[in-house]
Order: sequence, then structure tokens, then C-alpha cells
Amino acid sequence: MSGALGAGEGKLRIQVRVEKGMIAAVVLSSTRPVSACSILVGCRLDEALALLPRLFGLCGAAQAVAGLRAVENALGLTVSPPQIAARRMLVSAEALEQTVWRILLDGPRCISVKPALEALKPLRRVLASLRPLLLPDPTWMQVGGARLTPDRAGLAAALDEIEQRVDQTVLGRMPTAGSPWRDRGAFEAWLRAAESPAAMILRWASEQGLAGFGRSAVEPLPEFDPAWLARQMANDADYSFCARPDYIGVVGETGNLARCWNHPAIAALRAEYGNGLLVRLTARVIECGALVAELGEQARAVNAEHPETPDLENASGSGLGVVECARGRLVHWLAVMEGRIIAYRILAPTEWNFHPDGPLARGLAGARIGRGTEVRQPIGLLVMALDPCVGFELTIDEC
Repeated sequence: MSGALGAGEGKLRIQVRVEKGMIAAVVLSSTRPVSACSILVGCRLDEALALLPRLFGLCGAAQAVAGLRAVENALGLTVSPPQIAARRMLVSAEALEQTVWRILLDGPRCISVKPALEALKPLRRVLASLRPLLLPDPTWMQVGGARLTPDRAGLAAALDEIEQRVDQTVLGRMPTAGSPWRDRGAFEAWLRAAESPAAMILRWASEQGLAGFGRSAVEPLPEFDPAWLARQMANDADYSFCARPDYIGVVGETGNLARCWNHPAIAALRAEYGNGLLVRLTARVIECGALVAELGEQARAVNAEHPETPDLENASGSGLGVVECARGRLVHWLAVMEGRIIAYRILAPTEWNFHPDGPLARGLAGARIGRGTEVRQPIGLLVMALDPCVGFELTIDEC
């Protein structure tokens, strides 16, 4: 089975051996080119920042912001709160689009249900309208900040529409309805009655007895010590750490579930199902609302600005940029000398979540599932919930 869960070069290969209804072995391998960022070595800083969104189209905004933060930290620049807010809006809008995409398109495909493409189109359109409402110039990846001219009325209208569309397409209810996350009873009532793709996927997992499928002892990544992380990245000339990262010998998880780990609804579900399939899928739905709220919060912090461009021609130093993107924690590190990049490394969320000792591999090992083609559905949903940034190929051998 192939799953078009991400754009970009390379592929994730998942080999599973099933014996008597139980997954006996899992082998993960990846051809994702973790050293692709080396193409930036030798570029001037402005050239590199302009290239980043084009090199990594799937999370272009997040990649650009991580790169900007790395450069600004290398140069010791302090960025104003309005600039930070505008960048967070762009990253959150991108994450919301991709999270809803998984819920409306990829999730239904995993359980042989028609994708809700038409429901996604208007949401994508209004999310795309946010950038020009904030930043008048197409090239917004400016070190120190870009020209900001927020259209307050336009932003308010766009954010209202985004909230309504997410409420209707993801939750399948009108905005006036009560939250399904206020208590377990409300969640169960929504799960029984809602007809949205999200509710149908969660219902399917519950009815198939797969609520705890894929659970493991893997926990969310802790906050990194920036100095430790900078040393790891600086010393990773062969990209081995970026390919198979660990934090003091431990592989953690990043992404939707990690960010929602302590949400009351998730904490209650974890008490029963661990970090299994139902919990992961629910976290994706909850994060949609969190991203809508983030957009509103950051919009209130944006003000008109026209910052000066710093001198980049003679810039030297090294810096780290960390951004929470759709799939989890994204890390950029670079070194620059006299205005040109001499080293660049990127650590993507995929390398944590699809590590050979990460949440997918450990969650699948020993899991019990049905036989035949049914095996593919829960595994496909689990991969979708962890969300690789490349396509995947699943091979199943049954004994």
C-alpha cells in the first residue's frame, strides 16, 4: 500500500510481519534525504531564505520561519513581538490546513470512505488569504522582520470564517453547539451522533476495537536545552543525528498528541487507551480548535511595522531555530561566515516519529489486529496520525 501523506523527495518504507493476528516484527527504513539542506551551503543568507519555502513546499512557512530564527539567533538580533505574531499566524495557518487535510482526505481513504474534498477547498482559500492581509510584500522572509500592514477588518472576517468552517467540517456541528471536549459524556454523545469525517474515523476505530491500537511507552519529547541541541547539530557533519535522533539515549514523540498530551480530554482517554489510535486521532481533532484559537490570539498582537534590514554582507556566527509545525518540532541550525552559509542542518519531526525505536515501530510491535486486508486499515490510520513528511509504502507479510 502506498500513502500520499506528504510531498517531497524520498519515501518511508514500513515492513510488517503478522503471525496469528499479531504483529511479530516491524522494520522501518527511509530514503528521505536528510542532507538536502546542504544545497544551501555557499549561498548568501538572503538567497538561502528565499530558497527554503521552495525546497520544502509541504511546510514552507514553518521551514522559512525556522530558518529566519536560526539566522537571527546567529546574528544576535531581537525580533519585535508583532513580527513574531505574524510569523506564528503563518505557521499556524499552514498547520491547520495540513491537519484538516489529513482529517478530511487521508483519514477517510484509510477506512475506504469518500474523502471530503469539497469541504476542504473553501477553508484552504480563506487560510491562503491571511498572508496578504498581514504582509503586503510577497517576499516576507526578511531577517529582522518584514513590512507589516495588517488589515484589521479583513483579518477579523477571515478568522470568523475559518472558525465556522473548521467547526462545521471537522466537528460537524454549528458554532453554537456545546464543545464535545467539556466532559466524557459530551465527547461520547458527539462521537455517536456527528456525521463529520472526523467523527466517522473515530467511531470506526472504536467500533473495530482499535481504540488502543498502536499504544506504546513512548512519551512526548521534553523541552530541549538549546545549548545541548546546538552542540548536537553543530557536530553532526554526517547528518547521522538528524537521521536518527535521540535525547540522552531516549527517542520521544512530537506532533499533535505531544502538544495535546495534558489536555483534559486527552488525559482522560490516555488513562484508558494509552497513546493508542483513538487518542491520537482525537488529538488531531482537538488541535484544529487550538490552532484556530492561536490564529485569533496572534492576530491581536500584530501591529503595523516597517523594520530596517540588518547588514547581512558581513554576518558571521551560528544559530538555532526551533518551530512547532504541523508534524511536530522542526529544528534548523546554521553557521555563517562573512554573509555566506558554511553549514546547515535540519532535524525534522519525521525522524523522531518514524525512528526505528520511535512511536510507530514500538506501537506496532506486538499489536493484535485482524487478518487479510483489514490489517492495512489500522496501520494506515496510525501512520496518518503520526503524519510523515514523505509518502510511505507498507508491505505486510502474513503467516
